[in-house]
Amino acid sequence: MAKARETDQVVSKTTEAIQHSSISKHKDEIKRHPYALMVEDVFFRPHFAFESFVNQELIGGRDIWKIHLILSILAPLSLVVQNVSKSILGFFLHKDPILFMDFFAGSAKAWVFFIMMIVMVRFADLFRVYYIYWDRSKSWDPPTPWLLMISFLPFTASGIFFLFPIPINFLFVGIAFLYSLHLAYQAMQNISGYSNKDFLSYILQFMIFLTFCSAIVLGTYNVYRTVRG
Repeated sequence: MAKARETDQVVSKTTEAIQHSSISKHKDEIKRHPYALMVEDVFFRPHFAFESFVNQELIGGRDIWKIHLILSILAPLSLVVQNVSKSILGFFLHKDPILFMDFFAGSAKAWVFFIMMIVMVRFADLFRVYYIYWDRSKSWDPPTPWLLMISFLPFTASGIFFLFPIPINFLFVGIAFLYSLHLAYQAMQNISGYSNKDFLSYILQFMIFLTFCSAIVLGTYNVYRTVRG
């Protein structure tokens, strides 16, 4: 009997410890900012990131925009760090003068590049939601929005690779783009039920639509230049 009581006490204490640890872990997760949780999930638990966005609704579309804008700052900051390092090394190795403006060379262009890519991804996301909605007389169940924007968070975060010189930084940014494209495919396949053919068809149609819009803009600009000249 004594041994049975001791066993019951050990089991109850173990159960209480497990419950206490799980509760404390849950409290820690609640205290963490949802933006940080989303970025962590995209990198380490991508499937859970999409599921949590769709089901739990902890953050919305505006929050995804804000996360992209925050991550886009990594590109100019990293480029500034690289420029400062190059200037210091040039001063000590080759006695090159240190110019303050050299610290910020290319940082604005890097930031604008990522902002333009974010806008392009959002446009592609909108195209994915509405491109099959041609017949308005039929009932239409729209696909889950914002999947591409979540998928391309790693690409926006790849601005940190501007710490490295060319072409290493471009190589890592390209790898991040392919990884984000892979996440987009996985999300569209698991959540929206896309097949390989559907995904390739979507990419092709978006490229055709983008080319058509670019041709209209460039044609209008050339006509304007001709008339004005």
